[in-house]
Amino acid sequence: MVSEPTARGGRQALWSRPFGWLWAKRAWIAAAIGIVFTASTLYVLWAIRDLPDPSQDVLAAGDVIVLDRNGNLIEDWNPAGHYHINVSLHDMGPYPPAAVLAAEDRNFYKHGAIDPGSTARALWVDITSRGLNEGGSTITQQLVKIQLLTPQKSLTRKVQEVVLAVTVEQRYSKDQILTMYLNRVYFGHGAYGIGAAAKTYFTKEAKDLTPAEAAFLAGLIQAPTAYDPVQHYDLAHERELYVLQGMVSTGKLSSTEADKATNEDVKAELKIQPTARQSKAPHFVDHVLVTLETMFGSAAIQQGGLTVHTTLDLGIQQIAEQAVAGGVQDLASTHVNNSALLAANPKNGEVLAWVGSADYGNDAIAGQFDVVLAKRQPGSSFKPYVYEAALRDHKITWATILHDSLTNFNGYTPHDFDNGGMGDIPARTAILYSRNIPAVQVGQMEGMQNVIALAQSMGIKSHLDPGLSTAIGGSGITMAEHVQGYQVFANQGRRVDLSVIRQVDEGSGKVVYKHDTPAGTAVLTPAEAYMITGVLKDYQNQWNFGWNRQMASKTGTSDNGRGGIPDSWIMAYNPDIVAGVWVGNTAPDGGGGLITAYGEQVGKSVMKRFVNALPANMKSWYSQPSGITRGCNGQDTQYIFLAGGCNATPSASASPSASPSASPSASPSASPSSSPSPSPTPPPASPSPSPPPASPAPTTPSP
Repeated sequence: MVSEPTARGGRQALWSRPFGWLWAKRAWIAAAIGIVFTASTLYVLWAIRDLPDPSQDVLAAGDVIVLDRNGNLIEDWNPAGHYHINVSLHDMGPYPPAAVLAAEDRNFYKHGAIDPGSTARALWVDITSRGLNEGGSTITQQLVKIQLLTPQKSLTRKVQEVVLAVTVEQRYSKDQILTMYLNRVYFGHGAYGIGAAAKTYFTKEAKDLTPAEAAFLAGLIQAPTAYDPVQHYDLAHERELYVLQGMVSTGKLSSTEADKATNEDVKAELKIQPTARQSKAPHFVDHVLVTLETMFGSAAIQQGGLTVHTTLDLGIQQIAEQAVAGGVQDLASTHVNNSALLAANPKNGEVLAWVGSADYGNDAIAGQFDVVLAKRQPGSSFKPYVYEAALRDHKITWATILHDSLTNFNGYTPHDFDNGGMGDIPARTAILYSRNIPAVQVGQMEGMQNVIALAQSMGIKSHLDPGLSTAIGGSGITMAEHVQGYQVFANQGRRVDLSVIRQVDEGSGKVVYKHDTPAGTAVLTPAEAYMITGVLKDYQNQWNFGWNRQMASKTGTSDNGRGGIPDSWIMAYNPDIVAGVWVGNTAPDGGGGLITAYGEQVGKSVMKRFVNALPANMKSWYSQPSGITRGCNGQDTQYIFLAGGCNATPSASASPSASPSASPSASPSASPSSSPSPSPTPPPASPSPSPPPASPAPTTPSP
């Protein structure tokens, strides 16, 4: 009875101790809170000093400086060199503000600086994906990101964004914030603000934009480079439709008006004005900007203040551009007016040269369209994947006799440029002369699903049709993918993904991104890769390319299904460099024509100019790896074999034996935007290295 009050008193004392300590330290705590509050206030005042006055014509954006691997300037993305028109909200007309709100922040006038619903959704995505990936930003937050913050993604930066957004909303009205945003946001093609965008894309004032045009421009904001209508019109159009739906849901358009806008041919209305852009590798920089958008969001490009250290070598870039320009002149009589070239270091995947067209500023050939990223049929340059799969799986050896004579593969009858055949020939002869029928036979023996699986593991991401026409290049792929695939051959079986950025620095010099070259993935053994290299090293002599160093190479010439050639290719590599070249005939708005140049002629023009001008230190060659034998059981000593692969065991194909069509391509257009088909190089009708005649191509691609 006596101890109970003592116990209660002890418990009361225990509970009161923290409060007692806090009370005793109240002066220090108050001082600390005051310091934090003062520092926060000073930081906010310091940060918002960079916000533009809504009434002033000010474009506050920093440079994006793009350097090559040696620190040489490729392009200075300076806002002074870009287009900007300041427009009042009233003078923008009804549709541009409504479209931008529908695209970026539909509840802008209903919430404060932060939209709790969008923020919660973005937070959930970030938590579940274990990264800072989802935006969820209001227009006020976007203005803060564009104007005040660095592109680095972190929790601290997100807190700064929220604090500054709240401050901005307290300082400015909603209309002022929207006006600043619409005059500051980047729309691509050098246009900052809706006024400049309307002029750049449609040569009209912002107030005169139709609902469809306003929706189209608003859709670009999310990723101006990735949605560039010159390169990716279909993606830009999808965004336009999304915005139009948003304008209906926000009450700015009726369903009838939206339907009318949906049917408007915006593509025909585009009149994109070229900017006074000074770049030593414009297509490459465009791809770098897309990569930055992916890494940091579009605000990184809009705000600027970045130095991007890339993988490009301006010396090799200049060689590539000269080779493309000279090669197009060489082939002018064959109706070639455009060409592209991509080259990389096979050891680490770093892109060294990127030429997306023969002339970026030439609208007559749609020069701003980047052919490096366009899907085209690779023709016979795809055959190494087919032969590699069959060699690796011991379905054939280079000594296996294949039948180069007219064959009906369950409804699919491939032809060569000569509409003839060489009879029974070894597989090695078949690939060196790039014969089509033997390649289809090998595809059937191996199984096209196995061929496709190998090609995809080597870097081909595009859909490959399982029909036999894919064996001779009937499925469209991009040059970037194709160079990635050949990079595996060049790197002795190990895949290292192509890259364009080495490091990104903030204006202060702080490194915000550094690329670490991965060890790569072993797709083939060195011996398996050498089985292709050891044969394709003779290709340049077989076709008399006149190169000054040893390379492994393969050509391709496409067919439009009616005997015409839309495109021709050549791929080449050694241990120091892997490169691809395309030529064709292009025109604006998806137009273009056919050519009469085979892949072999590309090897003697564009690729010859490129290879022969490369630095002298890019002439190394491979040592024969272990796992390779010459001859089999004392016979066929002129051939190389995989160890243990003397006795190939061909089997009936489990994959479809009929092609989806009678020819590898369904009459593709010759224009880049409609993904023309590239295919094989024409082989002579007999084993002689003489070039094939420049006659119309057969109804199926030939080597």
